[in-house]
Amino acid sequence: MPILKCLVGFSDGYVGTCDGIAHEGKLWLVPGWLEHPRKPIAMPERIIRFDNFPHQAAQEGGLDYQNILLPMPESALLGQVPQGIEYVDHPPNLSVPIHELRRQ
Repeated sequence: MPILKCLVGFSDGYVGTCDGIAHEGKLWLVPGWLEHPRKPIAMPERIIRFDNFPHQAAQEGGLDYQNILLPMPESALLGQVPQGIEYVDHPPNLSVPIHELRRQ
């Protein structure tokens, strides 16, 4: 599963980059990864769906997606996600080799 680089705008005015993935035909942000204690893999701590909000595929700047506009504050990436935003904490059966993670 390729790791995507995404540029995200939040309702509190914060704009930043975040990893992303394509999973089950949907696009998801991955705000954080948990490294396995014994295997060289990492699993998403949480995934937040973004393909149902405004976004654009990017062609340059090292980004895969840009202008992702989420109706939530940046603090919700790892905190309380507002109603109406699809997310999954600790999604099962998702992992990537550690060497594939893009360090930001």
